[in-house]
Amino acid sequence: MRPPFFIPPARVVEHLDASGSRPLREVLAEAGVVCRASGAWTERAICIVPGTPDLIEKEPGDWSPVRIGVPAGLSRRDEARYAAVVLAYGLLDLVARESIRGASWSKPTAPRGRPRRGTAKSSAARQRAHRAKARDE
Repeated sequence: MRPPFFIPPARVVEHLDASGSRPLREVLAEAGVVCRASGAWTERAICIVPGTPDLIEKEPGDWSPVRIGVPAGLSRRDEARYAAVVLAYGLLDLVARESIRGASWSKPTAPRGRPRRGTAKSSAARQRAHRAKARDE
């Protein structure tokens, strides 16, 4: 599972039904990462709703309950990973961001095109690639 390319903005609601929610530290444990924080921040209530990938709702405030929709058909671990990425990069939750930092699944897919090398191809290298591509077609 790769992180989504676009995360929609969160909708702020006056009151959020937090039934069926779990603490943030449990969601991170299900995602397979260690929670790199301690204290009340790790007890933020997270409710994961399968089948609604564009749903992100939260109450006003920094550590209020959150309801996150995930795509249908994901395993429980991938649901937790999707929710952790949405928390980290959609809601800018520092606990989630620091916890998923460095995990191989939290890196976005490589962009299309030639690999980054830090230098441009030489004219000869571009010509070789063009001729090889023309031969294959």
